[in-house]
Amino acid sequence: MAEDVKIVISAVDKTKKAFSGVTSALKKVAKAAFSMKSAFALAAGAVGIGLLIRQSLNSIDTLKKTADKIGTTTEQLSRLQYAAQLTGVKTETVNMAMQRFTRRLSEATKGTGEAKGALRTLNIDADKLVKMPLNEQMFVLADAFGEVNTSAEKVALAMKLFDSEGVSLVNTL
Repeated sequence: MAEDVKIVISAVDKTKKAFSGVTSALKKVAKAAFSMKSAFALAAGAVGIGLLIRQSLNSIDTLKKTADKIGTTTEQLSRLQYAAQLTGVKTETVNMAMQRFTRRLSEATKGTGEAKGALRTLNIDADKLVKMPLNEQMFVLADAFGEVNTSAEKVALAMKLFDSEGVSLVNTL
């Protein structure tokens, strides 16, 4: 004869406490990771600002040194650099061109050098030009370049005045 047997199985959930502990620990790790991410982002931002400041100071230093070399003010040189940048010319190119122009203009006042013939072609008196501030010199050159008929002649004259950087300055003038 068969008897009905009932088996009762009871269980105690001992995992709830363990899973609760793991979940709590994971939340703490996530919070710490987010906090570290924020700290890294903040540090990276500070480094970026520091680099930006350093680059700005280097640019200002270079501007001052170049202006002193060519006998002009930082304001006049920075205006020329800005005008050149608008026409796609890099600051370094402008600085080198102005240094070479200053030397060549000085040579022209002595009746020598590459710029002598170019200034004569442009009907510009080197002795008068050398006495002007840089911005006025560039205005005189720009007006004279406006009278030149061909691009080839403008390039040739610019090369004689500014050396190889002169080609870049043709559009600026």
